[in-house]
Amino acid sequence: MSDVSSPSPHPADARHLLVIGAGPGIGAATARRFTRDGYRVTLVARHRDKLEELAADLRSTGAEVAVVRADAADPGQLREALSSLYAAPNPPGVVLYNVAQVTPDDLLSAAPEDLLGAHTVDVVGGVVAAQVAVPAMRAAGGGTLLFTGGGLADQPHPGLATLSLGKLGLRGVANLLGAQLAEDGIRVRTLTVNGMVAPGTPFDPEHIAERYRRLVDEAKPGFVDEHFNGA
Repeated sequence: MSDVSSPSPHPADARHLLVIGAGPGIGAATARRFTRDGYRVTLVARHRDKLEELAADLRSTGAEVAVVRADAADPGQLREALSSLYAAPNPPGVVLYNVAQVTPDDLLSAAPEDLLGAHTVDVVGGVVAAQVAVPAMRAAGGGTLLFTGGGLADQPHPGLATLSLGKLGLRGVANLLGAQLAEDGIRVRTLTVNGMVAPGTPFDPEHIAERYRRLVDEAKPGFVDEHFNGA
């Protein structure tokens, strides 16, 4: 019987940022902030037209940008898309999972399929991203996993039940990953945003992007839940 083994992963590039959930708020602002410091960026979102608009804006500044269309609501599709990205040389060494399903609901009326769907987007997608990215980070001797959290993890709201559960679950994922990956030199951070994200406020996406940029330079291996209380 032949001995068939998986090919060794390409080492992750510490100057390559992957943004999963590259929407017009935190995702776009973080991509802009990192490209200003010379990072390559790969953008992932559901809608290719919006991705291309953001990519064109970033490329106009001289940034190197790639786009990948994938839906975090479909873990199989997300895994396939990210696996193709990580099969190429110099895959991302910094990953931001910035996805959430924001739907007003409560536990007593939420349908089981809605609970499962929200959990898939809010939590399972983050696990899938880590599963694909970590081998490359290990091959490079380190990397950074970032997860956008929220104050609902500390103060769940009955009217935002599935999102509250999602932020609690995502923090648990990051905590578990940090414990497992610290010896590999991998940094895992949740940024708990304790306010409504909106331009022109203390919770402007640009302020949050600046915090993410600092975290990458300052963070040590393992898990920390960072809190952002406004700039």
